[in-house]
Amino acid sequence: MIKDLPPFYYFRHGETAWNKERRIQGQIDVPLNATGHMQAEAMAKRLLQEVSDPSEYRFVCSPLERTRQTMGYVLKAFGLPDDHTDTDDRLKELAYGVWEGEMWPDLNAAGVVPEKDPEAFHAWRPEKGESYVDARERARDWLSSLDRPHIVVGHGALSRVIRGLIFGLEPRDIIQLKVPQTRFFRIADGGLDWFDAADLDA
Repeated sequence: MIKDLPPFYYFRHGETAWNKERRIQGQIDVPLNATGHMQAEAMAKRLLQEVSDPSEYRFVCSPLERTRQTMGYVLKAFGLPDDHTDTDDRLKELAYGVWEGEMWPDLNAAGVVPEKDPEAFHAWRPEKGESYVDARERARDWLSSLDRPHIVVGHGALSRVIRGLIFGLEPRDIIQLKVPQTRFFRIADGGLDWFDAADLDA
């Protein structure tokens, strides 16, 4: 477990066409689709109900387009300029190597099935890619760098890795963590709280 972290809000980016198609994105730069733009705007509006003074926070996101677009809605909601954010390579999605651009059902047919064997999936390293175990190192390095409250936009699999590190979760539990695109979470005081934007008008 990792203790004594400053509070931070973590968003997964909104939906992309590849999410909808069940295509493996990894670190390929895929933009938000129309639904993703609406989700990002709705989550940004929800964040306004929780954060009264954005000057207390550092804004940071993965350098991939889908996260930068999502962060753009957050900045707009606070009336902040587009350059009021930093990007951090440590927040990139897990790299799926040769499987990026392929379909999840094809990967499942090749014998990699997270739902059936989450421990094996946690350790699985695709050719030219990285495993959940590999990603722990950059996620741990990022967490150790936090020196003030943050608002973060990242990716689904990486959010599992981060939560696993903070709460000392077992591989099976890490893989089974949910990664919604209409909710975001806050880490504060050793706990986690979810905020649901689905019921807001985007």
